Amino acid sequence: MSGIIRCLATELGILTPDVTEELSLSDVREIKDPTAILRILLGLAWEKKYIPLIGDVDDHPREMELQGVYMTHDGESVSCVMITSGQTQYVVVCHEIKCTWKSARTVASALEQQHMWMWQIKAYCKALNTRFAMLHVLFVCGDYSYPIKPTLRKWLLEFSQDEIDQNWEVLMQYKTYREAQ
Repeated sequence: MSGIIRCLATELGILTPDVTEELSLSDVREIKDPTAILRILLGLAWEKKYIPLIGDVDDHPREMELQGVYMTHDGESVSCVMITSGQTQYVVVCHEIKCTWKSARTVASALEQQHMWMWQIKAYCKALNTRFAMLHVLFVCGDYSYPIKPTLRKWLLEFSQDEIDQNWEVLMQYKTYREAQ
């Protein structure tokens, strides 16, 4: 899934690829940039230390496969949530953990504009057959106001089944389009 999302985001201009990078549905890049490597390592360290603190969340429970696409979500729980109709219900919740240098203020005011995050989370929801996800984001520089300090923000996301299905259809159509090239 990460290769599909990375490739789509690059073609849409959301990501700027390295000049030597070849677009591929399988994310097999060899990352050499020291800054990129440090960011990846910080993100992995954050996941490793943070997930156990959440409580009752299975840490990287399994690799999932749907229609030949493989993906691994960061965590999974069964939680009692209030659904749109106002009732409470036990549901599977997908957990996604992010570590970013984006501004907490910018992201919080336009979470739906974080296309890559939303594509990924909705794909996981499709594979888990759930409409619920918890997004946990460490904003390394907070909202960039002084004093600069890390900020943790969490969102409980409830998608409609149509949103999840449409997201999956777009990703699968894009995958088919790229494979035909």
